Amino acid sequence: MADFVVDLVEGEDLRDVTLVGHSWGGYPLTGAAPRLASRLRKLVYWSAFVPAEGVPLIEEVPPHYAEMFRQVAAASGNDGVIFPYEVFVSAFMQDAGEELQRVVHGLLTPQPLRYFTETVAPIDPAALGVPASYVISVDDLALPPGEWGWTPRFPERLGDVPVIETPGSHEAQFTRPAELAAALLKA
Repeated sequence: MADFVVDLVEGEDLRDVTLVGHSWGGYPLTGAAPRLASRLRKLVYWSAFVPAEGVPLIEEVPPHYAEMFRQVAAASGNDGVIFPYEVFVSAFMQDAGEELQRVVHGLLTPQPLRYFTETVAPIDPAALGVPASYVISVDDLALPPGEWGWTPRFPERLGDVPVIETPGSHEAQFTRPAELAAALLKA
């Protein structure tokens, strides 16, 4: 996926680009950043995984999630992972009404299990010469607070970067779009 991001930015000859990675999107953002550093204005991780050396996403989530990923992939027939509706509405979009939850869940596309098992080399944004920040949706329960929570562990991997809080769940782009947009612009 990082190759796709690089190909798009280079193919369109884009410059002064801000890359925003959300959730798993932190992996392709991290993979693309070193190859695009001269074209980048900023890196923004929004409730996103920030890769550690040799650690795939499946090892960054609570064990019951890792087991769920494997079970869903095995049952899919094509090694695809999609969050069961009950998990999605209780942890990813708990701040929305049922109608919106059903619409958004219906739009989800299964992701290959390998997206959860592959690793990406970590980066040091300062060494790349690209500013970075971390935006956290304060009501995001996709990763439970505490040992497995988004913060402080993921922003700390970026070094001394601003952490900007915004209201909303993991899917704040649907439930709190104005507040999320303001936080992303501030980042």
